[in-house]
Amino acid sequence: MCAIMMLNTVFLLSLCVATCFATAINGNDWTFHFNNSNIGELEMGSSTKIVFYTQTNTTWEDEDLRLQVISTDEDVAYPSRHFFELPQNNSMPSSLWENSFNLTTEFLGYTKLCLQVVKFENNTVQYVLNSSEVHMNIKVVRKPQLIDKIFVICVAVLMTIIFINLGCAIDVDQLKLCVRKPIAPVASFFAQFLILPILSFIYAKLIFPNSIPMQLGLFFTGISPGGGASSVWSLLLGGNINLSIVLTTIGTLESFIMIPFWVIFLGKHIFSVGEMPVPYSRIGFSIVALIIPLCIGYCIQRFMPSVSRVMTRILKPLSSCLIIFIIIFATVTNLYLFKIFSWKIILAGAVIPWTGYLIGLLTSVFARLSTPDIISMTVESGIQNTGIAIFMLKFSLGQPAADITTGIFILYF
Repeated sequence: MCAIMMLNTVFLLSLCVATCFATAINGNDWTFHFNNSNIGELEMGSSTKIVFYTQTNTTWEDEDLRLQVISTDEDVAYPSRHFFELPQNNSMPSSLWENSFNLTTEFLGYTKLCLQVVKFENNTVQYVLNSSEVHMNIKVVRKPQLIDKIFVICVAVLMTIIFINLGCAIDVDQLKLCVRKPIAPVASFFAQFLILPILSFIYAKLIFPNSIPMQLGLFFTGISPGGGASSVWSLLLGGNINLSIVLTTIGTLESFIMIPFWVIFLGKHIFSVGEMPVPYSRIGFSIVALIIPLCIGYCIQRFMPSVSRVMTRILKPLSSCLIIFIIIFATVTNLYLFKIFSWKIILAGAVIPWTGYLIGLLTSVFARLSTPDIISMTVESGIQNTGIAIFMLKFSLGQPAADITTGIFILYF
């Protein structure tokens, strides 16, 4: 009995060794090569011819072997053909085959093309003979659209007009009071640049544990200063416009220091690179774009009071039109991104602003501010300058990752 068991054990070990040896020989007998391995970026909705070569030292008879092309994510790009027939009999060592297929790009993202040899029986794959270690990286990006440029120009023009109107409505004495008694700016700094960045980092790690681009999108939003749209919302909700302008201006100036601080302190735990972008030029442009229209509006207030009164009266209706325009136009221009929406993206798009509102509300109540000041503080803490966050993402990630993470910002509108 023992002798039989020993013979069975020896037989099984021999079979395992033989199988390993055969697999090794089989793997070395097939080589694959893509002719255009440096294909770079492909535009969404395009079709590209891909040429590949297969070489083998293996011979076979009366076997149905085929080459299989695999795309790891066919929602991004897919081949026109998945299987290529090989000769039923091969008695020629070092045989070389050239084949090609068209690769159609479907959506933004990344995929890989891989090749493998499979055994066919009854028109189905029975097993894989060899899988190639060689693959082609495919990156699909979106072609820049004219409507994107039109949207940016329209929003810039409308925001400029609104800030000129805000300049007509500001009270210089109130502005001086906000600066002399900086209770609200200090409370806003605590809420926006100390609490929110830490929470945004935690949210990023919890919601997107396996996606660095999405983590960066959420984190960059949390460390950005308040946006110009906060003044528009403060006006519509009955807040203190003068305080809102002061908070936006001071917050943007503070971001010169606080964005680099958080990028160095927490950003390195998300994105391990030697250098991460700090968009000083973009921050500076935001300040200029805020102050110049306000100064123009204030000059109109001083030297053309009758015009200033008219512009102040139309400020609220004009602001309402701007908000409606941004919501509709932003949805239309980014309609393609709704394809990748998930509960995580919806949650990420809502968690930062609503956390900001809550922190701003609690901080301003704790600081015993007046009701209009509380409204302005709450709005300022929840509405970030997403333009700065998007700029940092495009610099850090490039395309298409930056476009994919834009889905988080659509929900801000």
